[in-house]
Amino acid sequence: MDFYTVDYLKKDKTDSECINECMQQAIKNSEHKRIIFNRRDWHIDEAILLYDDMEIIVDGCSIKQNNYVFDNIFRGANHIINNEDPYGKPLYVTRLKNVTIKGYNNAKLIGCDINKKGYHTVTKKDEDMTGDFWGWRTFTICLSNCEDIEISGLNIENTKCWAISLDVCSYGNIHDINIESDVKNGDGIDLRAGCHHFRIWNITGNTSDDTVACTALFHSQKQFPFKKYLYPLEPMISIFNGDIRDLDIHDISISDIHTGGLCHGVICLAADGLKVYNIDIKNIEDIDKGKRTSTVMLYTGYGENYSDDDLHDINIKGVHSRFSQNAVYINTKVKNVTISDLVQENREGSLYEFAYPEGITVIE
Repeated sequence: MDFYTVDYLKKDKTDSECINECMQQAIKNSEHKRIIFNRRDWHIDEAILLYDDMEIIVDGCSIKQNNYVFDNIFRGANHIINNEDPYGKPLYVTRLKNVTIKGYNNAKLIGCDINKKGYHTVTKKDEDMTGDFWGWRTFTICLSNCEDIEISGLNIENTKCWAISLDVCSYGNIHDINIESDVKNGDGIDLRAGCHHFRIWNITGNTSDDTVACTALFHSQKQFPFKKYLYPLEPMISIFNGDIRDLDIHDISISDIHTGGLCHGVICLAADGLKVYNIDIKNIEDIDKGKRTSTVMLYTGYGENYSDDDLHDINIKGVHSRFSQNAVYINTKVKNVTISDLVQENREGSLYEFAYPEGITVIE
């Protein structure tokens, strides 16, 4: 069944209250729930929660956070929040399945214009609550422990940290998304530990950090504050107590990434004993000036317990660097990495740089 949020508008209710009423009716009355935002722009005070077998359509309108909102725009309803520590580790994260967010006709997700401020207990300063030090509530879309995902057709603007973050998620497609970020740690799409079997393609825009990241870290298990991190970045990983191999990142396809900005177009990172493997990276391009170290990077440097083959079976093909220092940079020992079809237009840059050439094949 289709449920239109405009059908639940009432003069004495906020947009968030109307959206929640629409959601509750959908949950009660339909096994497959399609929620349609159209005909007007929406201004929200809290995250819109996503349930099993739910499809969100944003058609020709925007969903924007009101000023001072500190929350996601979309989040899985499976996060069971600890009311005594609402921004910290959840009490638990149940299983979520079959979630879709699709945008049409210049659909937009937009963060608030004026950020909430908070006291940072490590820096001892009042700060905007943006960037990764403030944890997972800064993400525009946050999904954890979710299977069967599609996110497509969106323009994501004015992010407060990462545009899309997934941890311990599997089997999904993320595509046809334009991201504009200028905030600290303004990543585009982050696949965190435990993510596998994803396709990511046709991503455009400018990101103030990595555009696509496959980042296998286990540091959310730390007690917080941890260094300058006040809250965890991965809700599910922060409470995970299973087999560490379930937190590897694997079987990921990333293609047609055409972005400018900072750091890297695509990065794969392994640390804390986790592995990243069976990764296919193709057609990655710098499109604007920035201070990128590399267009594509394989990396370690966080955490401990890195083994020589934790990054393995990775194919990189078709990397076009216009402004990066390196088209491809690998700072650690890897196994069975193949690289081909590189272009470097930066006269002061290089095609590639390897800290350890063993395990890498370059096809000229």
